[in-house]
Amino acid sequence: MSAKLRLIKVVVQPIVVLDDGENIVEVEHPATVIPASEWPTYSSERFPREFAEWQARLDAEAAQGIVRDELPRDEHGNHGTVQGHGNTIIETP
Repeated sequence: MSAKLRLIKVVVQPIVVLDDGENIVEVEHPATVIPASEWPTYSSERFPREFAEWQARLDAEAAQGIVRDELPRDEHGNHGTVQGHGNTIIETP
């Protein structure tokens, strides 16, 4: 019997920009390790949810007159949110 190929993890690195209608600023975003068990729902559920959370924070800050050239940070000083098995999409300060 030959060896069996198994997916263990997938490493993704989203490319994100902030676009205020006049300027586009690329946001450095680290690679994120997605366990194989989470890969089927990552792009259809987890990433869109995290992306929507970032946008909601930007919208809330804009309503308060805060203008950003980076993604807003969470309560720990990181970009993104912890999901699943302790995986975090972050940009450390």
